[in-house]
Amino acid sequence: MKRIVTLLLVIVSSSSMLAQRTYYNQAVNSCAGKSSEELISCIKNSYLLDYDFKTDQDKLVSTKEIKKPIVLITAATWSAPCFGQVPALNRMVKKYHEQVEFIMIFWDSKDKIKRFQDKLDSRITLIPAGADDKVEKGNLDISGFVHKLDYPTAYLIDKNKKFLDVKRGAATPSKTMNWDQVTDTNTKELETFISQVIN
Repeated sequence: MKRIVTLLLVIVSSSSMLAQRTYYNQAVNSCAGKSSEELISCIKNSYLLDYDFKTDQDKLVSTKEIKKPIVLITAATWSAPCFGQVPALNRMVKKYHEQVEFIMIFWDSKDKIKRFQDKLDSRITLIPAGADDKVEKGNLDISGFVHKLDYPTAYLIDKNKKFLDVKRGAATPSKTMNWDQVTDTNTKELETFISQVIN
């Protein structure tokens, strides 16, 4: 009898914990109109819903099927920081591709991301905006995943689909920073970011 009662308590407490989860889109919607920092606070500790993304190779990728942590990056070909981040991102993919899934969601349509395709490590899953997706500079909706921050933004999601961290922006070459310095800066920032899910 005690075992049955214990089992029932475990089931009830597990059910109530699941019911209390906040999912990503709920978090974003509940913080509509708030500052970027407040939005990031809302996103952290929320959970990724199941999304079916269509890749640049016309394949479907389901987040439900991914069993390892995810680095999900939003990008736009018109964003200089997105280009500035590419060499560092490629370093991270080379180092962590077996432990982490890298997905890049684009503001741009499939025919406009060629510039990125040629420069990015082929192990990064590229998701261009499709005909049915909503694309605005301040609001992106790709297959139901809503993004309301700047470009690039990296979302760190653990293997249980929980959002652990959000990283905005990247260094880009300027009068005070050359490409080597930019790559070193972006590499250090991404390394610190990704290390949170590396055992």
